[in-house]
Amino acid sequence: MSTVPEITVVTDIRHPRLRYVLDIVGNDLGYRFRFFNDRSVFGSPAPRYGVRYGGGGERCLPHHPLLSGKSVAPADTALTYLDGMPVFCATENGHDLLACIFFALSRYEEYESFQPDAHGRFPAAASHAQRCGYLRRPMVREWTAAIGRRLRQWFPDLPVPERPPFVFRPTYDIDLLWAYRHRGWRGMASLVRDALTGHTQRALARLRSPPAEDAYFTLPRLHALHLQHALTPAYFWLLADGQDRRDPNPYPIPPEQIRHMRELDAHAILGIHPGYRSAELPEVMAGERQRMQEILGREVTASRQHFLRFRLPATFRQLEAAGITDEYSMGYADEVGWRAGTNLPYPWYDLERERSTSLTIHPFAAMDVTLRSYLGLSAQDAGAVIVELATRVGKYGGDFPLLWHNSSFAPEFGWYGWWEAYVGLVGQLSSLQDQSPD
Repeated sequence: MSTVPEITVVTDIRHPRLRYVLDIVGNDLGYRFRFFNDRSVFGSPAPRYGVRYGGGGERCLPHHPLLSGKSVAPADTALTYLDGMPVFCATENGHDLLACIFFALSRYEEYESFQPDAHGRFPAAASHAQRCGYLRRPMVREWTAAIGRRLRQWFPDLPVPERPPFVFRPTYDIDLLWAYRHRGWRGMASLVRDALTGHTQRALARLRSPPAEDAYFTLPRLHALHLQHALTPAYFWLLADGQDRRDPNPYPIPPEQIRHMRELDAHAILGIHPGYRSAELPEVMAGERQRMQEILGREVTASRQHFLRFRLPATFRQLEAAGITDEYSMGYADEVGWRAGTNLPYPWYDLERERSTSLTIHPFAAMDVTLRSYLGLSAQDAGAVIVELATRVGKYGGDFPLLWHNSSFAPEFGWYGWWEAYVGLVGQLSSLQDQSPD
């Protein structure tokens, strides 16, 4: 059994932010960091970090006050480039890449005042990464790799980290399992609207389509596609109680849908998709989790917010309190890229309480609605953007999650050619899993 290399960091900083970010970096590089505040007791050199050790010199990591618990001033986020890599958090002896990593992962900027979008969300346009042009790069992985290179220059005996395998993770939000069935008064209103606006064929389909041919019922096709490429998908089910018009799922949950959920549970990760009001109302989130647990007969610990609506730290605290351990909302609705700078799952850090939590965040790279509706891309152009994102991540390895909807393949609703393009995209992303490390 190989031993994890241990690196002693000489520092006078004892803030949990530093310990948190070094745990993240260590997990990625395959190293373990420990702390000591007196270099004199060690016979061999050790990297230095902190107020007393930040004056430059050999094996000194630049120290920014952010990791001592201080605030970030606007000037601290001024971007420059170092060997083609965006960096900020400047110090007298360089840029503190550990502080850059913490700024990205903690979502520091989302705790500050901002102009929310129409759904109360933090928009990509307000983010440092989008404004500075690096949102589509997995910057936390790049900064971590740069730290690893520096450590190996100082300590040549350190092993080069093994790149984790690239793993494509398809994930789906199920807002509506059927376009035409179990719609109640909403279905009747849609039927009338289709008839009045000239969508005659769609109106007839609402009346005549059998369940298996429903425009949104794509589970069998998706299941076959996942089996073909040996993929384990995740499905997030909207089980709201019908109190908000932005939650379109049928309620009570139809027995036919319950049957499909139970069948799918043996082949995929299933989680809740908390309704629109859940970002403000903890009882909504807890109630929907309980509803799904009763359907599946087991504990449910995975979740992704409907409309990607969450506010930090309140929503994530509510998820923790509701028993959720894995959260999948970390991405933007209005742009593709890496909201937290990484593709790897990581523990959420509660910035107000200054603690690392047991809630694991699973970032995603892109959403179908973002590509088509926000960015106005064709199916083919959307695929090219996703492959570019995947290629950038492939250099570092790890998960590559996408967010799709079961309903985003229906030509009747404007998704012409998206199923065919998605099949090809899944094949491309799956083939990346078989490529050998760089």
